[in-house]
Amino acid sequence: MWRFNVIIFSQCSLAMMVLGNMTSTTAPPPVITTTRPVPVQVTKELPLLLAKLIPTPTTPPLNTDDDDDDEKISLRGRRLKAVTILEDPYVMRKVSDGGETSYSGFVIDILKELAGTLGFTYDLYLVPDGTYGAPKGNNTWSGLIGQVIQKEADVAVAPVTISSTREQVVDFTNPFMDLGAGLLIRKPEPEGTSLFAFLLPFNSRVWFSILGALFGTAILLYVTSRIRYKCNVGDQAYDNDAKFNFKNSLWLTYWSIVRKGGEPAPRSLPSRILAGAWWFFTLIVISTYTANLTAFLTVKRLVAPIKSIDDLAGQSAIPYSVTYGTFLYSFFESQVGTGSVYERMWYTMKANNRFPGSSMAGVDMVRNEEFVLIEETPFLEYAVRTDKNCGLMLLGKPFLFKGYGFATGRGSPLKKPLSVGILKLQESGRMSELRDRWWPKDGCPLDGQSSNVKSASALGLDIFLGVFYLLAGAAVMAIIITAVQVTYTRFCKGEDKLQSLKERRASFINNRQRRESINPNLH
Repeated sequence: MWRFNVIIFSQCSLAMMVLGNMTSTTAPPPVITTTRPVPVQVTKELPLLLAKLIPTPTTPPLNTDDDDDDEKISLRGRRLKAVTILEDPYVMRKVSDGGETSYSGFVIDILKELAGTLGFTYDLYLVPDGTYGAPKGNNTWSGLIGQVIQKEADVAVAPVTISSTREQVVDFTNPFMDLGAGLLIRKPEPEGTSLFAFLLPFNSRVWFSILGALFGTAILLYVTSRIRYKCNVGDQAYDNDAKFNFKNSLWLTYWSIVRKGGEPAPRSLPSRILAGAWWFFTLIVISTYTANLTAFLTVKRLVAPIKSIDDLAGQSAIPYSVTYGTFLYSFFESQVGTGSVYERMWYTMKANNRFPGSSMAGVDMVRNEEFVLIEETPFLEYAVRTDKNCGLMLLGKPFLFKGYGFATGRGSPLKKPLSVGILKLQESGRMSELRDRWWPKDGCPLDGQSSNVKSASALGLDIFLGVFYLLAGAAVMAIIITAVQVTYTRFCKGEDKLQSLKERRASFINNRQRRESINPNLH
């Protein structure tokens, strides 16, 4: 302020100096004869000169910063007309027994929070055509966007996807939720159990390595024992090296790996060292096998036929589509002529012509038939989490990331206070609390894989068929070997045994006759 006064004082001094010069040129200097003040002669140019030299004070610009009071005052006491659309869990309608209609949901909670913070009230109604809004042929829009453009509503409070096309006709607030597009499919049946499921914990390379170790240890045990026995090393009566032929050595390695005892037991020092190392090896193998076998027999894996958007576009067996009148519908439609994978998908969807009228109708199509719904991920997560039978799952990774915002008219003063209110809800953590209220965290798994132990089903006979077949094969083999041995003994070695019996009988008779001839009294 003092600077402004100094400027005024200096400008006034300059004006007086100029004024003095003007009076001195128009009249001779007066003669002062008394002490009375000399009057100053004022001319017509003085007011104009002062107006030019002294600037007119200007009003400083108003502070346009948005603080709490300004935002509350801007909307306080106003009654807004809001349009919305039914979409779980954003906006859900409930009709009481008395016929009164009420709305609840994630978006309704946000609207209530903003109304309490900014001090406004609102009237809420549903969009007549039940769509979010898409451009028509005559430069008009349908759905929520059309209601805002036609000024039927002040604001559209719904999960409206912010896009470049919509941004050209309406204004959007800051996004209150980030999202992407995802794929929803009915959970496929678990893959069939292998006949030899008990072999699944190890791959074929490990199984052949274990089998090679078993035979290698048996051969080494047999060789060391025979060398010691042939060279007469150690105490032959105690070390029992003679008993470890190849058959007994192989038997020892087998009963060791199946954790059963047997004979003979190794007694010599080399045999015990080799057997001890083999037992430790089998301990690690059996422990690892048991742990993995439990997981393989109790967990049934799902094999999804489609794993990405490229897989979906490259197949024709399973139909797919988007919800009519949504952002995704407009997006795929706008891809005509781009040569992208989205253009190819649009032509396929257009040929099938199976666009569901609402997102929940699309979910019903997925439940009842082989169908893939392309929808925004927040809704898909809610549908999967809250499915009663946990029969839905998401495919692949999200794509086409966008955001949800409230739509207002172009240049509407509602945009800024609503955006600030949304930002404050996000910064305070209140937005996350509202989201957690409607999206359960402990519902059905999004990928379809059940991690709940309580939901594990009992093991069926199909899992153990391989073990039964193995046991039956061993029994048949034992019967066959027994039959072969009996047949060989009776038919191939029968004559030799009969001759041996005759010789023994003749020998017995001869010996008896000889004794009788020597001592007749024996008869």
